[in-house]
Formats: sequence, structure tokens, C-alpha cells
Amino acid sequence: MDRDEEIKKLLMGYNTILLELEKLGVIRSSKLIPDYGEYVASKKLNIKLVNSTVNKGYDAVDESGNKYEIKTRKVTKWSNPTVFPIREEQLKCADFIIFVEFDDDWNLIKLLKIPTSEIVM
Repeated sequence: MDRDEEIKKLLMGYNTILLELEKLGVIRSSKLIPDYGEYVASKKLNIKLVNSTVNKGYDAVDESGNKYEIKTRKVTKWSNPTVFPIREEQLKCADFIIFVEFDDDWNLIKLLKIPTSEIVM
């Protein structure tokens, strides 16, 4: 197998993994890291994920109707992001911002729930 065939085989394996994660309800788009962060936050905090294309500015709601915007990052050997980008629109729409952080092995290392009223832009 030449190098290009090996690369294509790996990419096809990635597609298969994405499809399986979608079937399991873990991811909802092609954005693996944000979707997995939303999935983990929803399970840990007992909040319900919503269709974020319809509900702009938030990703989940709780039983009391509070809205949650979920931001996720993953620290890898290629990147070590230091910020969670938030738009002002998201602060206006959501009651809480959830910050989720994974290490390179997908271990949850940070889960923060912050009222949007406490965030200053």
C-alpha cells in the first residue's frame, strides 16, 4: 500500500468513527470536539441539548428553562488553546456558559459553569 492509499484508509476510518458516534447520539455535526463537549456537559449537568441552528446563542436548557452555551477545547500535542471564544450575542442569549476541557486522551480535565452575568467583555 502506498502512502496516499494509507492516508485515505485512515481518513475513511475517521468517517466511520464519526458515523458511529452520530448513531450513538454523541455528535450532532461534523465538529467532533464541540459536539463531544456538549454531550459530556449535558450528561454531567443533567441538561437537555437543543437544536443550536434553531436556538442561536445557546446549546442546552435545564428543567427550569435556563439556557446554556457550551464551549469546548481539547489540549493536544499540536495545540494548547488558552481562551474560550465567546460572542456578546451568546452572553445575551444564555444564562450560563459551560466551559469543557479535555486532555489529549479525551479525559475531562475542566468543567466550569459560570453565570453569564459574571462575565465581562
